[in-house]
Amino acid sequence: MIKNRHTEKIKVAATHLFLLAVVIIAIFPILWMFDSSLKGESEIYSSSPTFWIESPTFENYIRVIFDSGIPRAFLNSLIISVTATSITVVLGCLAGYGFSRYRFRARKALYVGLLYGQMMPAVVLIIPIYLVFTKIGLMDSYFSLILPDVAITVPLATLMLKSFFDGVSVELEDAARIDGASKLGILCRIIVPIAKPGLVSVAIYTFLTTWEEFLFALNLTNSASIRTLPIAINMFKGEFVIDWGAIMASGAVISLPVILLFVLCNKVFVKGLSEGGVKG
Repeated sequence: MIKNRHTEKIKVAATHLFLLAVVIIAIFPILWMFDSSLKGESEIYSSSPTFWIESPTFENYIRVIFDSGIPRAFLNSLIISVTATSITVVLGCLAGYGFSRYRFRARKALYVGLLYGQMMPAVVLIIPIYLVFTKIGLMDSYFSLILPDVAITVPLATLMLKSFFDGVSVELEDAARIDGASKLGILCRIIVPIAKPGLVSVAIYTFLTTWEEFLFALNLTNSASIRTLPIAINMFKGEFVIDWGAIMASGAVISLPVILLFVLCNKVFVKGLSEGGVKG
């Protein structure tokens, strides 16, 4: 009995050490980014780099905020991400509710199509999207980035929200229907509040996906007025010189909204992922 307890303690300790090592490996690049963003050029390009900062400076942040296109790119990314997130949540909610509550022809085929759309890599879509947008005049605009982002995020949003709606009792809807509520009223007043964790999870997933999207932003935009943050950071890389200080400061500025969003919504996000697992 004592031997079993001792073995169990060793297993628990080993598990904790393994998880601690994983956390350190995951967090270290982020800490190094913030650390390097506060270093001067002499420390960044030192032949023997150290984690400790000898002379902290905000020069990189000043250069990024006041002497670059990062602020405009930040605004562009915010507009695109918020718009795409809002559209995805609305469409995913309506489509997920439809798949959950209604039986119609080609339902299974459409459901499989959503799975296929989720697995479709964006690099396969970029050429046809580029050709179509060029012909209809949508190149280098907010719509040229919002529409592909929505197309990429709606399938998973629909599948996640369908799983949530499947777990909501139909009897609640029947009771509301007897009281005279419409189908849209039932969805907005009863189903959506219950599925709030799922909606938050979908919103966070969509925002993160669109916030860091690079492929569409690189190929479908040309001007600085539409340029997003991932492309703006790439501007600090020259042919012969890379401004690592500015890149690290830009990365810190970009990651702050994402970190803040995840910290504030962490519990709801985890709950949404655990309760909204995609079911067959």
